[in-house]
Amino acid sequence: MRVQTGYIRSVKALPGYKLEVEMTTDTHIEFDFASRLETIRFGALKDENLFATASTDGNFITFGTNDAAKVRISAIDFMDLVLVDRTGRFPTDGT
Repeated sequence: MRVQTGYIRSVKALPGYKLEVEMTTDTHIEFDFASRLETIRFGALKDENLFATASTDGNFITFGTNDAAKVRISAIDFMDLVLVDRTGRFPTDGT
């Protein structure tokens, strides 16, 4: 019997700074990092070669090599990015 560890099954970098993430629940998420590239935390991901190195160990999404990981995002932090818009682009019409 194979025991699944972690929350993230796979990640794949897509064109346009999008990331395809498959969770262990069989949920597929396509997340657009473009709005986050001007932040201190994710600014290094503007480097398309670095962004293309996206990988996971099941608990973290890592950009960069194992020896020199530049950006690491826990599964919990990733879900926070997906669910909470902190880009400042909130509706201004009261909705």
